[in-house]
Amino acid sequence: MSYTEKDEFEVLHGLRIKGMTQPEEVAESTGLDKGLVTEILDGAVECERARHRTGGKVQGYMLTAAGRERHQALRTAGVPESLTELTAAYVAFLGPNRGFKALTTKWQTEADGDTSVVLPDLRALNADVGEVVDLAAESLPRMTTYKTRFARALGAFETGDAAALARPMSGSYHDVWMELHEDLIQVLGRERTDADE
Repeated sequence: MSYTEKDEFEVLHGLRIKGMTQPEEVAESTGLDKGLVTEILDGAVECERARHRTGGKVQGYMLTAAGRERHQALRTAGVPESLTELTAAYVAFLGPNRGFKALTTKWQTEADGDTSVVLPDLRALNADVGEVVDLAAESLPRMTTYKTRFARALGAFETGDAAALARPMSGSYHDVWMELHEDLIQVLGRERTDADE
C-alpha cells in the first residue's frame, strides 16, 4: 500500500492529539483504512518518528520528538490554506467548552451517579458541539468523525452507562471532547490560552 503526505499528516496528527493510541483509534478519528494507518505507524516507528509500546497496561503508538517535527513539516499537506471556518469553529467551541466543564463538575459533585441529573444539559451541549463540528468540517471533512463518536458516547450514557461521560481513555464523551479541543488548537497552530481553560 502506498500513501500520500496528507495521509501521513492525518495519522501523525491523530497521534499528536491522542498521545498514545492504537491503529483502530487513529483510523476511526481520521476516516482512513486501519491497514493504511498501521502501515504509516509502522513506517513512523522505523524512521524513529514514533514508538510502539507493547506489554504492560499501557500499550500503543506515540510520537517522538522527530515525529512532532515531521507532523509540523507536513502541516501544509493536511491543513487548508484558509483557516476561516476552522477559526470560527474554534471560537464557537469556547462557549460550549465552558458549559461542558460546568457539566462535568456537576456530574462529579452533585449527580451521585444519576445520569438524569446532567443528561438534559449534555443533550443541549451535544447539539451545540455538533454545530461546531459541522463548521469545522467545511474545511476538514474528517472532523465529521467527531459527531459519530459523540453520538456513540451520548447513546451509551443515555442507556445508563455512567462511565460513558468521563472515564479516561475509554472513548467517553469527555475523551472525545478533549480530542476535538486539542485538534482545533493543533490544526490552527495555536497555543492554549486562558480562554481554553
